[in-house]
Amino acid sequence: MRNNHDDPLSVMWWDPTRDNFQSSDGSLVDGLGFLVRSKFYEFEVKTRRLEDRIEEYKKTTMKPNTLLLLLERVMHNSCVRLGSLKTTFTEMRFGVADFQRNYLEVYALLDYLELYKPRMDGQKPPATIVENCIGTFTNVPEIVQCFHTAGLPVWFLQEQKSWAGPIPIRCNILEVVTPLNPADILCVSQHDPPFSPIFRGFATDHKKQDAIHIYSRLRLVLKDPFQDESPKG
Repeated sequence: MRNNHDDPLSVMWWDPTRDNFQSSDGSLVDGLGFLVRSKFYEFEVKTRRLEDRIEEYKKTTMKPNTLLLLLERVMHNSCVRLGSLKTTFTEMRFGVADFQRNYLEVYALLDYLELYKPRMDGQKPPATIVENCIGTFTNVPEIVQCFHTAGLPVWFLQEQKSWAGPIPIRCNILEVVTPLNPADILCVSQHDPPFSPIFRGFATDHKKQDAIHIYSRLRLVLKDPFQDESPKG
């Protein structure tokens, strides 16, 4: 996981505060404003560099990945909104988080297409080091081997009886520990008032990502000036 402030991607885990909110009229009276220009320019530069990298990738393939092209457009649009659309402070923070997630999805997918998948497919030599990034937990041996070849962190889930016994089995288990309860280290209480769920189901269901993408693209709706607000009598 990227937790080093010197890492160029550390800004994608940055959380804005009130000091990073620039009011559109020099004060907070109207409640609308922008992300401070210095931070927005940092996001804008990273967006352009990633877009340049995508253009180079497109030159190497006859059929660019359609999901990558779609996510690139979503990332670009979210960056433009940060720099041009006046919002409340809360909406500005949501916009920053939305851009960060979009950027990281594009970055990760491009890394997968250019670096990791060619290693898994045998088009490039296997990795010699393990990347400093989030990996996966799996109970599928083939996935373990693919991730190992690609140089991605992977944890192989097996029943204890499969490796603990009288016959020594080669493994890299340093210590048996009790898993942490997420409720002990994370805030899992419901927001008051509660937010409406955008997806219900398993975390591994691809429909979850689809729901997140749809929500992030359509969640921000401005007031309709043509809506009839006259009282119903």
